[in-house]
Amino acid sequence: MARSPDNQLVDEIGSARAPQPATAPVNRDNGKNKGGGAKKKRSAGYYTIIMAFSCLICLFFYETVILLAVGMLPTGVAHLIDTHPRRYATKTVAWTNLAGALIIAFELWGGDVSLTSTFELLGDPMNWIIMLGAAGVGWGIHFVVPGMVLRYLDLSLDMRRKSIKEGQKDLEKEWGMDVRKAAPLDELAVVEAGPTADDDDDNPDALNGNGNGNGNGNGLDNGDYGAIDGKTGTGG
Repeated sequence: MARSPDNQLVDEIGSARAPQPATAPVNRDNGKNKGGGAKKKRSAGYYTIIMAFSCLICLFFYETVILLAVGMLPTGVAHLIDTHPRRYATKTVAWTNLAGALIIAFELWGGDVSLTSTFELLGDPMNWIIMLGAAGVGWGIHFVVPGMVLRYLDLSLDMRRKSIKEGQKDLEKEWGMDVRKAAPLDELAVVEAGPTADDDDDNPDALNGNGNGNGNGNGLDNGDYGAIDGKTGTGG
């Protein structure tokens, strides 16, 4: 028995509204982010290449390696005392310390590249002042620059906050206080707005009179005064 077009339309609508079974989320990263966002592990071959390259440098440029290793001692100290997970102090001191050590390395490369020249450069106090001074600049950057950046951000946010408040006041002047809806008022806005009806409802003294002293007197009409005079005997 053939079904009418109306019944077929009803079946299609019902099947479209029926809840679909839950399916597993499709992974669209195509294997680029395996491990839930964890860092990609280096292979053993990578570390093997790095070790081989480092050994070759130490073998053919051992004078420069000794000079830089001794000159970068402040960086090693920074690494030992730096407890931050990201090692901000170590990174800052390392770059400035390397700049100071490279100055001495340039002197070695410009003359006789030998162990004798290397130890002569390391025995010069002025060279140590340069390397340690460069590391000190790194420590200064580490301690001073973050405070300056925080101060700048604080001032910029304060100026932004003031400009937003001025914009809110302009909106209130143009559209009235109803535009604030449930937004809280600051202290100055509360003073400028004055007492509201809700404040009067919360203050029972405001309903009786001007206060505790005047509320009882001002709440009496002329008939009450006459009743009081009759009870005290002033009427007869």
